[in-house]
This record gives sequence, structure tokens and C-alpha cells, in this order.
Amino acid sequence: MGTVVLVALGVVFWPLIFDSPDPHDPIVLQPMPEKPVIDQTPIAPPESFESVVREALPQAPVTDPEVQQAADESTRTDTGASDLRSLRDAEEISASAELSDESGLVDEQGLPVFWVLQVATVGSSERADELVAGLQERGYRAFSKRYIRVDEDLYRVQVGPNIDRGRLEQMKPEIDVILSVDSQVLRYIQ
Repeated sequence: MGTVVLVALGVVFWPLIFDSPDPHDPIVLQPMPEKPVIDQTPIAPPESFESVVREALPQAPVTDPEVQQAADESTRTDTGASDLRSLRDAEEISASAELSDESGLVDEQGLPVFWVLQVATVGSSERADELVAGLQERGYRAFSKRYIRVDEDLYRVQVGPNIDRGRLEQMKPEIDVILSVDSQVLRYIQ
């Protein structure tokens, strides 16, 4: 059996080992082709989605800086949140108020119109948080926004946003007396 295997291997490998290849097909090296011509003109940067859409978007509303500055000055207060205990709950004011049918829900650009009542302008985030917490305890949707004036950081405490300006105006007199401010109803701008 071993002899048969060795003879079979010899028959298979004999021509591979002892026969030289036929030189019928000589190897011919072709000359290297020239470099291709590549267009190297600069490609314009792709147009971003934002730049395409920006022209179609309406302009965001902006509060007149003079009006906002007047509101900041008239709502500057040192009153603390402890004085808010005498403030009526928001549900009491809302229950007595009727939805006023004024302007509309959207402006001429199709943007929604919401209002806020700026109740205070304070100089520290702790005082702003204290006033916001006091108003929220009474059921008001209050929040504060930080803004930087030239020489200091200030915080605007606002109630809202509300679609009905009349409801905010009904809250105004009571808040003005308690916080010793002249609160202002302003358009809500994010």
C-alpha cells in the first residue's frame, strides 16, 4: 500500500520538480503609462441646511431695548420671597379672570404671541431662585432669566408665559404692591 502511494506521489510531483517550463510565452514589460490629468480647481464648500432654511424662517421677535431697560428699572427690588405669602393664589386670579379677546394668537410673521409679567429684577441668582420658589408656591408659573448688563449680572423674574395678556394684567396690581415694583407685561421671547 505504501509503495502505491509513493508511486502516485512520484507521478504527480515528477513533472513539477524535474521538467522546465516552456518558454513559449515570454514576459514582456510594458512601459509605465503617463500620470493622468487631474482637475485641481477648488470645490465650493457644500451649502448647509441652515443657510438654505434661514431665509425662509421668520425673524424672531425682539423686545425694544428701551422698553426692556425701562422694565428692568421699574422692577428692580430688594423685597424677599417672604412677602409673597400675602399674595393671592394664581387659581383665585385665574378663576376671576375672563379670557380677553385681543390681538391674536400669532403675529404678522406667523409666530405665536405669548406674554410674561416681569415682576422683579434682582442682582443674585439666589434671590431670583427664592422669588421664583415663592411665586411657584402660590401657583404662579414663574421662572428667572439671567442677563448681563455692562457692569453686572442681573436676573429677571417673570411669570408666564401666558396667551392671555389680560390675566397677567390682573395679577400686576397685587404683585406691584407686595414687591414694591412697577411690574411690566412684555412679549415672551425665548
